[in-house]
Amino acid sequence: MDEKTAWSCFVQSGSVQDYLRYTQCKAGSVGQEEKPDADTDRGDCHPGGGGWGE
Repeated sequence: MDEKTAWSCFVQSGSVQDYLRYTQCKAGSVGQEEKPDADTDRGDCHPGGGGWGE
C-alpha cells in the first residue's frame, strides 16, 4: 500500500490502526524500513507470564 492510499484509508475510518499503517508507509517511503526480528525476539518484554496460555 502506498502512502496516499494509506492516508485515504485513515481519513475515511479515523482508526488508530489505519494511522499506524500510514506512518509505516510514510517511514518506508523515506528509506526507513523495519527489520524483521521474529527469529531473535523472544517476547519476554511483557511481565506476567512465560508464554501463551499462562
